[in-house]
This record gives sequence, structure tokens and C-alpha cells, in this order.
Amino acid sequence: MQKAFGQLHIGSDAKWITTGNASVVLQDMNLVNNGTISAGTGSFKFTGTQNTNISGFTMLSFTIIEIAKTNNAKLLLNKNINVGSSINFISGQLDLNGNNILLSTGANIAGETEANRIIGANGGFVEITQNMNAPNGSNPGSLGAFITSNVNLGSVTIRRGHIPQSGTGLTGSINRYYSIVPANNSNLNATLRLKYFDAELNGSNENSLVLYQSANSGANWNNLLRTTNSINSNYVEKTAVAGLALQTLANDNTVAGAVTGLTFTGTRKKATEVQLNWISQTETNMNRYQVQRKLDSEIDYTDRTSVTSLAPNGNSNSPLNYQNVDANASTGLSYYRLKIIDKNNVISYSNIISVAGKTKGPKGGGNNNLTLVGSEEEATTKAISATFATITKKITVGPNPNNGNFWFSINGTERETIANLYTIDGKQISQFRVVNLQQQKVSNIPTGIYLLKIPGFETQKIIVNSGGNAAPQSTQSINNTKL
Repeated sequence: MQKAFGQLHIGSDAKWITTGNASVVLQDMNLVNNGTISAGTGSFKFTGTQNTNISGFTMLSFTIIEIAKTNNAKLLLNKNINVGSSINFISGQLDLNGNNILLSTGANIAGETEANRIIGANGGFVEITQNMNAPNGSNPGSLGAFITSNVNLGSVTIRRGHIPQSGTGLTGSINRYYSIVPANNSNLNATLRLKYFDAELNGSNENSLVLYQSANSGANWNNLLRTTNSINSNYVEKTAVAGLALQTLANDNTVAGAVTGLTFTGTRKKATEVQLNWISQTETNMNRYQVQRKLDSEIDYTDRTSVTSLAPNGNSNSPLNYQNVDANASTGLSYYRLKIIDKNNVISYSNIISVAGKTKGPKGGGNNNLTLVGSEEEATTKAISATFATITKKITVGPNPNNGNFWFSINGTERETIANLYTIDGKQISQFRVVNLQQQKVSNIPTGIYLLKIPGFETQKIIVNSGGNAAPQSTQSINNTKL
């Protein structure tokens, strides 16, 4: 039986007046406004398990909108709306459905997550206008465009939409774009950081996202590359941006090809030093290597040392050997990678390696060099541990994305370890005991974004596009909890 639902209909000669901080709750109800609604300082809260909409002849002005839909239900716009204070996401989605949201200068979006957010596959946008004088990481309206500049930009209109972009120089993008139009748009030398959700990737390789910009409404696009990014925090950042226009994120269409046959290893030589070695077989138009490090207590990589290419004029057809010593007294695992930068500032990355932390020696010193003491078994165990410390730690998931049934395996550990599967908002749903190179099957995962976390490994994102209804099952799972 289909659940029936009604509507709140404001007639053409009628007025709806909300006083004080009263909250109007519309459970499984449409809102049709053909008259006048005075929202006061209160909120309109849309709840329930059914899709509902906002429509009518007259444009609506809300102070606060709250979305608290369950059962994958959405609130759809069939009319443009104004929002004076905030759009608060508790659960569910708001579908622009080809219409627009105009935010007042001080308004913002709160509580957006992978599952609870604004969407707009059929078009539409959310927009805000603010004055920005020498902004420092300013994010007007919490739309996800962070702007830094020493210049007075004047009045700036920022628009966010959710349809992929294309044109000359760009064949496709993520399902998000930003139009940023400042009154003063010359010599900004701005830093622009654009956020996104995994669900908006639209098939793009997250590791290869760069910034594209169009100065003529999307007809032609320029690849601005990127200065830095984070796949954990979901952003791409570019410095030294001269002017702002229409921006989106997409995979880099420039062929790097700067280095081939790269072998990258690392070993802790002292309690306070890690030695890094790499060999390239060929280098073309090469500029430099940027050594990057992430400690196991850190979220993202930081730059350590820049190493200029040994290739004459950046070109070599013979193997080249590099060595770098990093000051590192960490007691935990350290992760390293090489940021490879050619003369055109095209960026690519090496594989990721891990190096063990320092340990206390007999006199309180620290190193993890192999010392043959005690029994043969003890020495063998230490030798194996030292070997694994230089092996690239890797989680393999197949397939990914998937339909809720997948497998994963790990490579780079010598003993049984624990793997934990979390929802995107941090709720643990399953735990597994896994050993090196053994496939672990998981099934009946509901649709969503999940994080597979294993101590000492890079967190692996798993995308389930059409999952089951049951909690994940496994013959080796322990402490399974259905949430």
C-alpha cells in the first residue's frame, strides 16, 4: 500500500505568518505557495519518508530550512527560493531540480555530507554574493569555494551547480562547478581551494583531479593544474590564480611521461634519519622531485626536500640514481612518496612506501637496523620485520565501485592484522582478521561510501552503488554489528 500524503497550500489571497522562532514541520507534505508566506525567524522543517516538493506561483523566502528526510527521500524544488539564514541538513537530500537557491549575504549551508547534501542533476544552482576585501580562506555560504587574496575583490558572486562541464579542452568533469565573479578580477594572485564529495566524482580518478577554468561560459577550458590536493579531505587547491571565472575539477588531460621505470625505496638508518633511494630509467623534460612524507598520526602529506633532476637539461635515456636523507625521529610508521614535476609543471606521483619508526636500543638509543642477538628464531623474525618495513603497503579492493559484494586483500605485513570497515560518517560496521595476500570476501553492503582502515595502511574508499539490505557478512568477521 502506498502511503498517502498531502500539501500545505497557500491560496492567492492568503497569508501565512510565522512569529518568533516557531518551527513549521511538514511531514510528507508538499508546500505550494500562491500567496504570501512570512517566515519570521523560525524554520520550515521537511521530514518523512516520501519525496515532497516546493512549488507555487510566488517565490518563497525562508529564514531557515531543515531537511530531515529518511528512506532515501528528497525535497525537490519546483520553484526558486530565497534563504535568509541557513539550510540545515539533518538527513536526506535537497534536489535543485533545475531551480535556484539565492542565499542572503550572511546565510550558509550546514551539515552537508556524502549522504545529506544539495544535488542537481537536472540543473539549477545555489548562489551567494558577499564583499571580500583581502579574504583569507573565506568560504562564503559554506559552498565549498575557499578564496585567499591580498586584493580587495569588492562584491563577489559565487554560484555552485551540480552538472558536469565540457567544451574545448575539457571532455568531462565531476558533478560540481563554481562560477566566481568578483567586481575586481585583475591580478588577484589568489589561492583557490575547491571542495567536492566522492559521490560527485562522476567516474573521475580522484588522485588525478586538477583545476580547469573557463573565461567564456564553458566554451573553452584551460588546465590550471593544481598546487596541492587531499583525497581524504576532498579538495583541490591552486595558488597564483590571476583571475576567477567558471571553475570545475576534472582529470588532468596533459600527458606527464616525465619519468619511466621508477623504483623508490626507504630504510631507517638511524633513530633520527630515514634514507630514501630511487632510480629512474628515463627522464623527459624533467624538472625536480619533491619528497613528501606523512606520519601515521597525520592526515595528509607534507613537502620535505626538493631534489633537482640529474638529467642534463631534464632529459636522460640512462638510469639515474638518487639518494636523500630525511630527518625523522618518529616512533610510528612513516609514509613517503615522490611528487614528480616536469618543466611544464605537470605533476605525477610515485608509489607510496612505508618505513618503521625508531626503537630503543640497549642504551636507550633508537634504530631499527637488524641486530643478530639471541636465538636464530628471534633474528629471523627481526629480519622479516626489517624487510616488510621497506615493502609498499597496499590494500587491493575488487571490484570498486561495486554492488555491495566485493573482496579485499593486503600486501605488506608479515602477521595477522585487524581490518575495520566504517561508514563515511565514522560508524564501524564490521571487523575482520586478515593475513598477507589472502582475499577477504564481504557481501550485502548497503549503498553508500565506506572507509576500509587497517593500521599502517592508507585508508581505502569503497563505493557501493547498489547494495544489499543486510549487514556485511564474512566467515572471518569478528564483533560484527548491524547499525
